[in-house]
Amino acid sequence: MTITLVVILFLAVGVGFLGFFLIKNIIMPRRAAAAADLLSKNKKLQAIKAGKAAVEKDPKDAEAHYNLGKAYLAEGRNEQALREFISVSRLGIEGKNIPETEFRQIIARLYAQNNEKEEALKEYVLLIKKHPENPEYYFQAGVLFGSRNRTDLAEQYLKKAISLNPKDPKAYLELGILLYQGKKAKEANAALEAALKLEPDNPKIHFFLGRVCKDAKDYAGALPFFEKASRDQEYKIRALVESGGCYMSLKMFDKAVPELERAVNAIEDEESSDSLYARYFLGLCYEKKQEFTKAIAQWDKVYARKRNFRDVGEKLTQYQQYREDETAKGAAGKP
Repeated sequence: MTITLVVILFLAVGVGFLGFFLIKNIIMPRRAAAAADLLSKNKKLQAIKAGKAAVEKDPKDAEAHYNLGKAYLAEGRNEQALREFISVSRLGIEGKNIPETEFRQIIARLYAQNNEKEEALKEYVLLIKKHPENPEYYFQAGVLFGSRNRTDLAEQYLKKAISLNPKDPKAYLELGILLYQGKKAKEANAALEAALKLEPDNPKIHFFLGRVCKDAKDYAGALPFFEKASRDQEYKIRALVESGGCYMSLKMFDKAVPELERAVNAIEDEESSDSLYARYFLGLCYEKKQEFTKAIAQWDKVYARKRNFRDVGEKLTQYQQYREDETAKGAAGKP
């Protein structure tokens, strides 16, 4: 082999390595970063297009998947964003230009939104190991443990969140609900009262404080909480049904009826459990007041939506003869 040939081969190899270096370290990263640059200029659709191109060029480029995921997220396309972030997780982020904390926060939130609670929990546990001083991660982990019926761990993590940030009402509220569901009324009341001091206008806090009082048969104490909760659209029907229930327990049916009628008048979704309870209990109140036609009308509407709801089928059977008699009277009264 001549010296000239050796030199040519050496140069060819050098050019090849140089080309590989340029593609890997300059051209490819530029393609991957193009989406991020466009996104910083709020050009979301262009960022998505650039991100897709980068991923197509190199499906194993974690940064390209990350930037595409961020672009999808900015456009509100969360399912597609999650798919890209899962690819990032699979490819790995070590040594990549991907901020780990931000990445794990986003993917944890997306997992939780997509009801993949186990995966979300894993991410929050990793975040806690990395940032043990951050109360938000303990809070989110506590909520997720609670959703998996791991109440022991949920309580532990929520209390840790509170110890790190004693001025966060949502942690007290979540702990209060958890304790209430666990039949720990005294502890639940203390946590909810602490939440109320920090966020006095939160209808959810008022609602659950009302539930704690009602379960303790402190109906007079429960009613003001339910009244405040009923001012919020989300809790309106539930709170009014609970208020009606308090008056029913006190045998004060004349006061129960207006509360339950307000609940029925606020119904937007006839299929919801709250709507069914509102009509069912209003029917019971009408029955107690011997306004049987009105009672049957409410139970008919419940039965039409859910035939096996409590004893509504039995109630309608019980009053079948009454209905027939009323129909016959009406027919007889016609000229």
